[in-house]
Amino acid sequence: VLWCHGRFVRSGEEFHVANVYAPCDSRAKQALWDSLSLKIQALGRSRVCVCGDFNAVRSADERRSVRGENSSLDLVPFNRFIDDNTLIDLPLCGRKFTWFKGDGRSMSRLDRFLLSGEWCLTWPNCTQVARMRGLSDHCPLVLAADEEDWGPRPTRMLKCWSDVPGYKLFVRERWNSFQFDGWGGYVLKEKLKGIKTALKEWHMTHTQNIPSRIAALKDQLAAFDEKGGEAVLSDSEL
Repeated sequence: VLWCHGRFVRSGEEFHVANVYAPCDSRAKQALWDSLSLKIQALGRSRVCVCGDFNAVRSADERRSVRGENSSLDLVPFNRFIDDNTLIDLPLCGRKFTWFKGDGRSMSRLDRFLLSGEWCLTWPNCTQVARMRGLSDHCPLVLAADEEDWGPRPTRMLKCWSDVPGYKLFVRERWNSFQFDGWGGYVLKEKLKGIKTALKEWHMTHTQNIPSRIAALKDQLAAFDEKGGEAVLSDSEL
């Protein structure tokens, strides 16, 4: 568990976020619920968000197995943890499941945001949305509040770019070519801005077809996910 304590500069509102990756073992999972409960109760009437991969579901409808088995061993402890701490599990928008096994036949809703009452009172318009999962076996989840502006999108790159001949040399030469005066933090910021612009130009020249190919594969995968959530996929679709 990774706990973060933050404060919005503009409004001054403080909050606590716990990023969870729960174990599969039942005893270890119960120990996690107990430790989280102690921390949440110690925080009192605070704005708390517990999010991540809980490796547990709340009902049999949130799990589909190729064997048709829907074990309820983790249902009761997980629901008790949520109820004991009066956490709010918002409805999931976008899709029914958040994790998909490689065979395409097993899927579950393992990921979610759990919010305290104080959090929901402060930001009553929160929604949690499951996005397209891309190449991962988990769908990314987004917690959104209409009135909040989370700032500009961060710089992104694809790992496969490093496989393109000349990529590393290009980055090294461009990075060393940037010269700025000032304190270290300012120089780093300006260099990152410069390399971001340079990478955009390099990307357009060397990898024009990659985004469209990835987008097409993601669309195809999303269609299979949606179909698999309602019916069993055929062998050819798997």
